[in-house]
Amino acid sequence: MDDFSRGLVRRIDALEEARSDLASKVEALQSDNESLKRETDRVAERLKQKTDPDGLARENATPREEIASLKCGESYGESMAKVSRKRLKTEHLALTTLGNDAQVHIASFLGAKGIACLGQTCGHFGMGRVGTDGQMMSLVEDLAGQVVDGSASDYEKSVLVGRGKVKMLSELEMMRSPLCFEQLIGSADAIRYSKPEDKSKITLLTPHNFHYVTAISNHEMKAGRHYVTFHMTEVEGRFNDIECGVVRPIKDWDNKGLQDFDPMCFSMNQHKYRKLLLAEKTDEWGDDLHCCSYSSHAGKCFFANWNDE
Repeated sequence: MDDFSRGLVRRIDALEEARSDLASKVEALQSDNESLKRETDRVAERLKQKTDPDGLARENATPREEIASLKCGESYGESMAKVSRKRLKTEHLALTTLGNDAQVHIASFLGAKGIACLGQTCGHFGMGRVGTDGQMMSLVEDLAGQVVDGSASDYEKSVLVGRGKVKMLSELEMMRSPLCFEQLIGSADAIRYSKPEDKSKITLLTPHNFHYVTAISNHEMKAGRHYVTFHMTEVEGRFNDIECGVVRPIKDWDNKGLQDFDPMCFSMNQHKYRKLLLAEKTDEWGDDLHCCSYSSHAGKCFFANWNDE
C-alpha cells in the first residue's frame, strides 16, 4: 500500500510539472501572437500609406531632402545649415526697406567703390529712378550725392561740379588723400617709387646720362582752384631741378617705353612728342594752353602750347 501511494504521488507530481510547462508554452505562444499581430498592423498601415499619395509624400519628404543634399556632396545637417544661411541672407535684404537717412548713413561708410559695387550687385540700388532732384538716376547715385552734400565743404563742392555723383564722391576721397602718381615716364635708372606700395612718394636718381623724367597723376581738375604741397628732400648733397605743374589729361604714357620725356616739350629732342600729345586732345582742352610748370631751380613759371612749331 505504501509503494502504491508513493508511486501515485510521483505520478501526480509529474503531471503537475507537465501542466506547468504546457502553461508556459501557451503563454509564450500568446506573446508571439500579440507581436505578430502588431507587426501585421504596421505592415497594413504601410501598405495603406503606399496607396495614399499624401501619406507617401509625408513619409518620403525627409529621405528626398537627404538624397538631394548627398548629391550635392553635403550631409543633411549641412543642407539644413544652408537653409538657415539663406534665411539670414533674406533678413539682410531688409536694407532695402530702411529709410533714406539710414541708407545715407550706411553709404557714408562704404565709400565710392563700395557704393558702386552695391549698385552692380543689387538691382534695387543700381536701377534708374527719379532722384531727390527730380532727375532720373540710380539709388546709388542719389546716395553718393547726398553723402557728398552732407560731408563736403563749400570749397570741395566748388571743384567737383559737372560730374556723376559716384564719380564726385570718388574725386572727393582722392582730394583728401595724398596725391598719387600713377604714371612714371622715363628711364627706370632715373625715376622710381620710393616704396612700391606707395605711389605718392617718388625717388629721382642721377644716371650717367642726363634724362628728363616725369611723374603724372591721373587726378583730373574740372573746375575751381586746386592746392597741393610737395615735400622735397635733398639726397647725397644734390638737389635736382624739379618742376611742378599741371598738364592736360594724358593716359598710359608710362606704357610707351620712353626713356626721356618732358611734357613742356621745350628742348629740340622733345618736339617729336607734341603731335603725339595732341592726339590725346578732347573738346574740353581748348587751344591756347596745354602744360604749365614752376621751376624750383629758376623760381619761375613756364607754359607750353603743343601747337607751336
